[in-house]
Amino acid sequence: MMKSEDTLDWYPAQLSPVKIILGNAVLEVAKQGRPINTRTLLEYLQVMQEKQKRRDDKIAMQTAIDVLRDNQRINGRR
Repeated sequence: MMKSEDTLDWYPAQLSPVKIILGNAVLEVAKQGRPINTRTLLEYLQVMQEKQKRRDDKIAMQTAIDVLRDNQRINGRR
């Protein structure tokens, strides 16, 4: 399994789309009135990932999910 830091090294052009995906996820989760945390963002992105059509979109979405998972693993409650 490729980690997010590896993905960003291999796909540096994805960094901007990943930031946009994460920003949009925060806005959508907030609109729903749900708490903005890693778990809710991951849930939202996983649902949206199933709707992706283009390969580049799928790569950027998977990278965003990997970034959140890595963040949760590194900074989550222990």
